[in-house]
Amino acid sequence: MADNRILKLVDSSYKECEVTGRDMGGDDIYEIPIANLQPGYIGWPQNGRPNHGVEVIKVGEDYITLSITNVARSTKNGPYTLRVGEKKSYSYYFGEWSYGYTVSVEEGDEERLKKLLLDA
Repeated sequence: MADNRILKLVDSSYKECEVTGRDMGGDDIYEIPIANLQPGYIGWPQNGRPNHGVEVIKVGEDYITLSITNVARSTKNGPYTLRVGEKKSYSYYFGEWSYGYTVSVEEGDEERLKKLLLDA
C-alpha cells in the first residue's frame, strides 16, 4: 500500500501597521508527502522559507514525530507525534509580531500527491 499521507504546515504571522492600520502578514501553507521525508529539517518544495523550522524525528508506519523551531530559532516545541487527522497548534509574540503554526497530517488523493511530487 502506498503512503498517501501529507504533512501540512500553516505558518502564520500578523501585525497591524502603525501608519495605515492595515493588517500585515498572513498564512503561508507548506505541504510535503510524508513518503519523501527522512529525519532532519524539512526543505519544503514550495517557494520561500517558512518562519518556523520543522524537524522530522521519526517517520513510522502510521505516524510521524517532529519538533518545531520558533521564528528566532531559539526554542523548539515538541516532540509531537501525529497521525492522520491530528494537528498541533501554537502561537506567541516575538517583538511586535504575532506568530503561530498549525502542523497536521492529512490523507492525500492521487492528484494532490502527484502535484506535490512535481513541485519537489
